[in-house]
Amino acid sequence: MKIPSVSLVAASLLGLGLESGSCFAFMQTKTKACDQSSHMKNKLYAISTPSEVTSVSTSDGDSDIPNVEFPPPLSQVEMLKRAAKFWSTAVPIVLSYYTKGAELQASRAFTGVSLSEEEEQIIWEEQHEKGALKLAEIITSLKGFYVKTAQIIASRQDLFPKEYTEALSDFTDNVDPLPTPLIKAVIIKELLNRGEAFEDVFQEFDETPLGAASIAQVHRAVLTEKYGGKEVAVKVQRPSIESKLMGDIANLKALAKAFRENDAMPLDYYTVFSELESQLQDEFDFVAESVAMDRIWDCVTKDENGLPCASPIVLPRPVPGLVSKRVLVMDYLEGVPLSRAADEMLKRGIDPDSPEAQLFGRKLLRSLTDVFGRCILETGFFHAE
Repeated sequence: MKIPSVSLVAASLLGLGLESGSCFAFMQTKTKACDQSSHMKNKLYAISTPSEVTSVSTSDGDSDIPNVEFPPPLSQVEMLKRAAKFWSTAVPIVLSYYTKGAELQASRAFTGVSLSEEEEQIIWEEQHEKGALKLAEIITSLKGFYVKTAQIIASRQDLFPKEYTEALSDFTDNVDPLPTPLIKAVIIKELLNRGEAFEDVFQEFDETPLGAASIAQVHRAVLTEKYGGKEVAVKVQRPSIESKLMGDIANLKALAKAFRENDAMPLDYYTVFSELESQLQDEFDFVAESVAMDRIWDCVTKDENGLPCASPIVLPRPVPGLVSKRVLVMDYLEGVPLSRAADEMLKRGIDPDSPEAQLFGRKLLRSLTDVFGRCILETGFFHAE
């Protein structure tokens, strides 16, 4: 008997993911962080971050911004504890699917009565709901790379049971936002010039983030006239996240290697994690991301002869002079994530199954096909996001 979705659920629990499955920086909720604030005055935030960063002095800036200490990255023991905590929950979830399948098979063998397709569907939906809730709880507790896995699962409604995609949907843009004073401290450390105050760059800075994801969170802001005076989105990398995510992947690689020859595994997860380990490094470099943004903009606004042409989509561009490895200031664009397009249509009184909605879907698909076709086929540049 085939147990529905077992391979996919197992893949999700192993942290499967070569790409996020989302589109590049458009149709997003104002901007993608693709990471509620609280006021805490005169406090010291102790957090882990790469060892080369030591502290932030804010004597010339906002008095609400604390001094920040950056302890060393997670130790090997701490990383192993995180892996053990995850697997102590993940393995029982996977085994519960095989157990439930065996129970149904045994019941059919002893009674000679088979459940209808609808009855079995109800049983498996209940099983999915239980597993999804447990998985969401452990990811909420651990965060790190496991949040990245949750984002991948939530974005692939075509592959995973809806109970999992719905339970993990909050991880796409609402992941434990960092307090605004800490975000400002990181910006001061990473972006501002010597002797420059926060107010010299930003005349407005929203304390509530537009979105918070596994690697970064994004705030709407308005630049001072010195920097152009326009509305922007500020993407700030979470302190310590690089060492935490890479440590999680290293642990998963070690565990996956032990099961590499196991025929029950639907994929060679050791190879998957090894590839992901090398590719994930790029996500921590916002300078490289800004270069990719400009390159994609060139792809969609110029034809094969390098002449200006109409772009089928609107893309944000980085603000020159306001980009560093861990902070990226870009154009602010309002929009809606594709995952919430149906909900947005309902809010506007549009039936997602109506001809109007289907026309929108066709136009969107045509635009996406055009953009990816230009980038890949005309310029040879493939951006996995």
